[in-house]
Amino acid sequence: MAGHSILYLGRGEFATDYLSELETLPFCALLTRSAQLDIPDDAPSVLDIVLLEAGPAIAQSGLSLSEMIASLGDYPVVALTTKDREHRGIAAVRAGAQAYICADDVTVEAQEAIFEHAVQRHRLQRRLSETDVTVLSILRDINDGVIVVDEHGHVLDINPAARSILGLGPRVQPDATWAQMFCCIDEKGDNYRNSADLPMMRARSGEKFGNQVAVYRMPEQPDTILSLNGQGLYDGNGDLIGGVVTFRDVTEIAKKTSELQKLAQYDELTTLPNRSLFTEQLARAIGRAQRKDAPLAVLFVDLDRFKSVNDTLGHDIGDSLLRQISGRLRSNLRIGDFSGRWGGDEFVVCLEDFGDSGNAAAAAQKLLLVLSEKYEIGNSEVYATPSIGIAIYPDSGDSADRLIKAADLAMYEAKKRGGGRFQYYSHALNAKLEQREELEVGLRHALVRSEFVLHYQPRIDLSSGRLIGLEALLRWQHPRFGLLPPARFLPILETSGLIHSAGEWVISTACRQLAAWQRQFELPDLSIAINLSPQQLMHNRLVDAVADSMKNTAIDPGCIELEIGDGDIVRKRTKELETLRSLRRLGVRISLDHFGTRDVSFESLDNGFIDSFVLDQSLIADIDENDSHQRIIRAAIAMAQGLDIEVAAEGVETLTQLEFLRSCNCDLAQGYLISRPIQPEKVSAILRSEIAGTRLLARGMP
Repeated sequence: MAGHSILYLGRGEFATDYLSELETLPFCALLTRSAQLDIPDDAPSVLDIVLLEAGPAIAQSGLSLSEMIASLGDYPVVALTTKDREHRGIAAVRAGAQAYICADDVTVEAQEAIFEHAVQRHRLQRRLSETDVTVLSILRDINDGVIVVDEHGHVLDINPAARSILGLGPRVQPDATWAQMFCCIDEKGDNYRNSADLPMMRARSGEKFGNQVAVYRMPEQPDTILSLNGQGLYDGNGDLIGGVVTFRDVTEIAKKTSELQKLAQYDELTTLPNRSLFTEQLARAIGRAQRKDAPLAVLFVDLDRFKSVNDTLGHDIGDSLLRQISGRLRSNLRIGDFSGRWGGDEFVVCLEDFGDSGNAAAAAQKLLLVLSEKYEIGNSEVYATPSIGIAIYPDSGDSADRLIKAADLAMYEAKKRGGGRFQYYSHALNAKLEQREELEVGLRHALVRSEFVLHYQPRIDLSSGRLIGLEALLRWQHPRFGLLPPARFLPILETSGLIHSAGEWVISTACRQLAAWQRQFELPDLSIAINLSPQQLMHNRLVDAVADSMKNTAIDPGCIELEIGDGDIVRKRTKELETLRSLRRLGVRISLDHFGTRDVSFESLDNGFIDSFVLDQSLIADIDENDSHQRIIRAAIAMAQGLDIEVAAEGVETLTQLEFLRSCNCDLAQGYLISRPIQPEKVSAILRSEIAGTRLLARGMP
């Protein structure tokens, strides 16, 4: 930056030290002085700035402050005062000076910035058209904030109202960074993605705009919401030379508007989105689902017999019930899903990205259970059950209105069928749902009707080829669908809570059958493997069931092997770990099933719980050509041997697989090569052959 030629006009002794120092600064190329308050005849031919003493001398000249500054209008004027007389500098700026300096309270850097600002501001004012000069003079005294910028974005003028609104002191001169960040946040609280949308940029590019709402944000200050107008500034030739932005503080108005909008968009009783807002949110969610080709479901929830709650307990209890229901909806939805109150005792829910359509049913089932639990309201215990209709996008509708209507119709169908249930709008999904419901109803009677059966899959010792154990596998002899594998009904057992009674039947039946075989064929070491559901580990009744079976059959606990899911033990909660400890105290063996398909740590294998693990059949299936699976199996078996853990392999179907497992010193194997799961009487035939010395592999598949 080149040095300035500065003329000081004044007689004040307060400026002596300041002027002496000013002469030594690099941005002051030449300093001349004059006791007269006008431009002397011997003034330098090149003059950049007039430094005017702001004090009594001006009044003594017979001119007003504004007249004095106007007489110096050919040059940028900077008023000089002291800190305790700062009001004189402020008055000089209001009268037309470009800036002011307090001689006893200013840094070198600030002086340089002030002088440069004064030169730029004066230069722009000289180029303004007469119309713009008049406009700016009017704007300077209005109650709206006014900021003037040049074509480069430098702030050249901020009127007193703007400083008050923005919390800027009279000596604060914003730099270029401040100007670039001024109101860079839109009314929604997001940064403008395009700098061309910033009010300063729009104004100095010549755009005329009005009522742009933006947020002014400064550290340690509350946000201020501004309504801004702007336009370009032009010189006498019509060339764009800058811009002017005017604004007013609308923070309180915006808050009140936001509150009114909230009242208009949210249900007053439950604070959930109302019908209008939910429909709007759902329309946006449908757009996201369409773009991502992802599923979306709408659940329509209506309380059964809610009217009786109002009639018998009063509307206050009814209102409290609705508020608690809204709270349970909020706390039982995933992040990203949302709910609303449709009206009365009707609620709506949107589920996004839930995967398979069956997961929507799982969510509905969860809400059924949660919303059906007891409500404690004051001194009253209130029970309410919901009916839920499910509509899937796009099969049930491709718009918000259609989906909600479809879910509503499905809800009424659920009510017709007795309430306390959910229903799909889709006929195909309803068919699956009805079949599932038929299976669930049937499962509740399967034990009583003796429809459960156990099949057993033999397991051989690979070193000798002897049959040494069996895995008990549950089947259901359904009266209409025939023999069903566990995949068809096990999920229903788990979600309906029937898994405990069914699991206890499996343990009791398998142990009685094992004891009978051990005695009949004099095979005291014959073992049985029984699969456990994770839910069984949550209850002490599992330990009691195992203990009772051992007591009733008198079999060695080491012949009972209970299989749990691979990797689950790492994440077990205290209750589940205590159940495993109790089982270990009974002396039974614990095995990890499906080993190698999920994360499992050395800690989980070396914590005293695990006696064996079963290599998952997915590792065995392509062992002929999959080198990676071969390495995994070798490593797993080597690790198990080091930890004194037995290894079994399931899904063995070829001799090549069997020989590979033998080469790796795998302990046990089972699969179709050895035998399919078979009925108890066929197992008895195999055991007779074993006693006679005929090995299972030599006999072929039974």
